[in-house]
Amino acid sequence: MATNDFESREIDPRVPSAARLYHYYLTGEPVFDADKLFAERVFARFSHLDTWAHHNREFLGRAARFMVEQDIRQFLDIGSGLPTGGNTHDIVREFAPGAHVVYVDNDLEAVNRAHDLLLHQHALETTAIVEADLRHPDLILDHTDTRRLIDFDQPVGLLIVSVWPFVPESERPLALMARLRDRLPSGSYAAMTHVSLEDAGTEVQRQIAAAAELYDETSDPVTLRSRAQFSALFDGFELVDPGIVYAPDWRPDLAVDIDHPARPCNFAAVGYTP
Repeated sequence: MATNDFESREIDPRVPSAARLYHYYLTGEPVFDADKLFAERVFARFSHLDTWAHHNREFLGRAARFMVEQDIRQFLDIGSGLPTGGNTHDIVREFAPGAHVVYVDNDLEAVNRAHDLLLHQHALETTAIVEADLRHPDLILDHTDTRRLIDFDQPVGLLIVSVWPFVPESERPLALMARLRDRLPSGSYAAMTHVSLEDAGTEVQRQIAAAAELYDETSDPVTLRSRAQFSALFDGFELVDPGIVYAPDWRPDLAVDIDHPARPCNFAAVGYTP
């Protein structure tokens, strides 16, 4: 598997990207006009996408907090996106001030904004943003900043939250995940989510499929996967209770609206390396 052919993706304000769109769903702040125009087309097909995005983001927060409670003190957040409320380093350092965090993203807007934020917070000594891609796990794991901040002789908290949908089957996601898993020491955790329409009602399935199809016009086309395909990404891990569930149902802090159309559209789980 190649690890040295990653090419930097220049910022193109004319073509929406997954990271910028996700930021818009969470905050309502468009980075470029093209992002807002495209997002409104997506909302016209699935109007609950902002709720879906918040379910996803809130899961990341709960999973990171859970890992801190298990004495994890170093985190690798792949596909971290543009910084906004609930950043991993903000969450974990509320409970473990000395925790180390390495963010990874292939979107230069995300990388630049994250670097500016960490610089402003005087956090670069214990936090880094690496421009890289999930398709090149060795490049991520062997990056200078990753090696500077993460000791692979100690347990790691790995976060891959809503990133696999942008990795097609042709890129062999199971092999990529196996490479990451095999580099994690015993006692590590991995938290992942994946958009899915498998358990949604017929009309919501149609809406999600239509929204996903639109992403063919972006720099990051979407691949939808089943529960079984998502489960396979956890091969070699022991699932933490409650196993594979919908994102808002994973150890929720508040009561879950079980009737919300967005609820069954995102699988989530946390795995443990024995």
